Amino acid sequence: MNERDLGLQRVGSSWHRGFNAIYRKELAAWFGTHRWINQSIIWMALTLTPALTVPTATNDRGAAVLALFLWSGSNMMSIGTIILTQGAIVEEKLTQTLLWIFAKPLSPAGFILGKFAACAVFIAAIVIGAPAIIVYIYAAIVGLPATISLLNFLVGVGMVYLVLLFVLALTLLLGVLFDKIAAVTAVALAIFFSGSGLPSTQLRWLEPYTVWALQHNSSETLNGNFPSTGWWAICSAGISIGLLLAMAITWMQRSEL
Repeated sequence: MNERDLGLQRVGSSWHRGFNAIYRKELAAWFGTHRWINQSIIWMALTLTPALTVPTATNDRGAAVLALFLWSGSNMMSIGTIILTQGAIVEEKLTQTLLWIFAKPLSPAGFILGKFAACAVFIAAIVIGAPAIIVYIYAAIVGLPATISLLNFLVGVGMVYLVLLFVLALTLLLGVLFDKIAAVTAVALAIFFSGSGLPSTQLRWLEPYTVWALQHNSSETLNGNFPSTGWWAICSAGISIGLLLAMAITWMQRSEL
């Protein structure tokens, strides 16, 4: 096996060296086979099934379909993101591929960020992007009120995408910390659902300023009611993603492979 077999190439000595090689390798793994077709079918089915359950007698049925996609879909897609990426790093450890990879001029930052970027593209295109297009077309066909705009829907989709990026970064960090896929999955799900349950705890006052607030903020934005704490939640999501990736990179730098 040589560098060309894995799509790797020698790169410079920058802190993110190897990013392009890992990014292309991972992108080819997601889109270079029929895997993306199978995943597209799965996510289309998961998206359309709830939409079709909205009763035909529902007032503003199209709006209800979009709201259902943003609200319940965020949980479904978050769980899906964890399942899709739970082995992204652990499998490299189990097959000892990680040892070979880091024998090359590749930095921990390049490795983590390359994985994150490629997975983020796949999630944007297959997990949330294509289903969002189909759901919006379906909602427009069954009827959308004038108060629901495409822009508001896209902003709502962007909020949900931030939640998915947070879940992705969290799962990659856990992949660095643990050596078993089951542990990564269990802890990621526990953290995600614990955050989603903040409104029912004594820390409910904190929830509007966290990434989890984006789940219901997306539905409010769809109806033209962008919450006053919306920007706080968006900034919190961005900062949280950055911190999780920084922690993953730092831990990998200090760990013995």
